[in-house]
Amino acid sequence: MNGDGPVNAAIMLVGEAPGAQEDESGKPFVGRAGKFLESVLVDNGVNRESVFITNVVRCRPPGNRRPDDDEIKSCMPCLSEELKKVRPKIVVALGFVAIKAITGSSEKLGEIIGREIDVNFNGMKLKVVPCYHPSAAMRNRKMKRKFEDAVRKALSLSRA
Repeated sequence: MNGDGPVNAAIMLVGEAPGAQEDESGKPFVGRAGKFLESVLVDNGVNRESVFITNVVRCRPPGNRRPDDDEIKSCMPCLSEELKKVRPKIVVALGFVAIKAITGSSEKLGEIIGREIDVNFNGMKLKVVPCYHPSAAMRNRKMKRKFEDAVRKALSLSRA
């Protein structure tokens, strides 16, 4: 599965891997977490069609488990190509897998969420805003607030 959205998008949202509904539809973030993400975007005046949404790993890992290092490594060239093609102003890394894959950081999520991080990713200079994964944020009130704040910050930075 490849990403979805305009190639001139100012914002690229990068998740972990497709879930069952994403595998079925061939589009990233169409399940419950995707609907939650979309509602946060809309609440901030942005529609899904104006952002580029993708995942680090392109196919659903068996048992919907977290992708392993080999799966992540084998899919990084696809993510790199999408980043080169879209050239987003801001990348929102959704969840630990995406944050680590893009920034290389293994910091605790609570310490890195919502920060603006300058990253050199395969020779590309990226501005990255780490964010909780929407599936975690929609189940935890404290995470939800930080998720919404981080998305709001990323959207603001993309307009600057």
